[in-house]
Amino acid sequence: MRGSLLSCVKPQSRYTADLKEDASMFLSSLTDGLARLDESLTKESVSLKWSIEAMNLLKNMQTDLLALFKKFNLPISIGSDEDWFDQYMQETAILLDFCNTLKAAISRFNWYCMIVDLTIKMLAEDNPSKIVDFDKMEFNRMEKSREWRFDMKLVNETVKVGYKTYSGNQKCDKEMMLIMLVTKTTMLVLSLILVSSMTSPVSVDTNGAEPGSRVQEVKPCFDLLSQIARKVGERFENAEITIVEHEMIVEVLRDLKGQLVGGVAKDRVKFLKDLEKLREKLNGLKEGVERFNSVLHEVFDEVIKGRNEMLGIFRDSLDTR
Repeated sequence: MRGSLLSCVKPQSRYTADLKEDASMFLSSLTDGLARLDESLTKESVSLKWSIEAMNLLKNMQTDLLALFKKFNLPISIGSDEDWFDQYMQETAILLDFCNTLKAAISRFNWYCMIVDLTIKMLAEDNPSKIVDFDKMEFNRMEKSREWRFDMKLVNETVKVGYKTYSGNQKCDKEMMLIMLVTKTTMLVLSLILVSSMTSPVSVDTNGAEPGSRVQEVKPCFDLLSQIARKVGERFENAEITIVEHEMIVEVLRDLKGQLVGGVAKDRVKFLKDLEKLREKLNGLKEGVERFNSVLHEVFDEVIKGRNEMLGIFRDSLDTR
């Protein structure tokens, strides 16, 4: 038998009604956020701006989830992976891993910006006889990393397990496990897309395995997540580069390379003009990376804060036994 360390402090009927209302508000807010994210993806594909929006959604989701846990004195069970507390700790641990992977991706982008910056300075030198060999430059290292494959079947398996835990005995357990199911699925889908797009071209394989919607309350969220995943798959099919700001730089670099004959610019005036365009695109990439890195740290800090507060609640519950 599962042992409960914390009990619902409100009368059960009122407690269940309040939790159900807050759960509904949580799901509604998350659905609105996913709808905006889907709309942004329709307009401008995957960019650092879109990635920042996705990270902000994950951050707000964690903030709202923590507020919900703190508002309701939910039972914590020992020795069961089906408990909401264990699910929360597992979900946030995975999210921290994703954050660390994204931090590594940011380091690669910073390295890339440094290489392009040095190249601009070299090409801008007033020496028309200087021979430039683009083929020996290391731009392509950003495009040669190990390929990631985002398989929606992995997400679908998570959903199946979530539905099993959703069929708990107590109504308050069901409401909270439903929220954990949606947040974990949202975190997986968005994090996998972000990590894949920031590190290498992504292949999104839905293969008919999209998050199901056995519970009507979560159907809008799951439908939007499936739609976002499909769009990413369509945009990135056979793509060499996945971030718009990076693609813009590569296009200008290719154009500059085409203007060289024997390593010397055919039209120096046009070459310098396009070089200035490259500098503008590079500044845009730098600014985007800096903003993404900032919100990435905010997500990381929010997750650490939530885990510490949840562990505090768990320790307090042990002291009151």
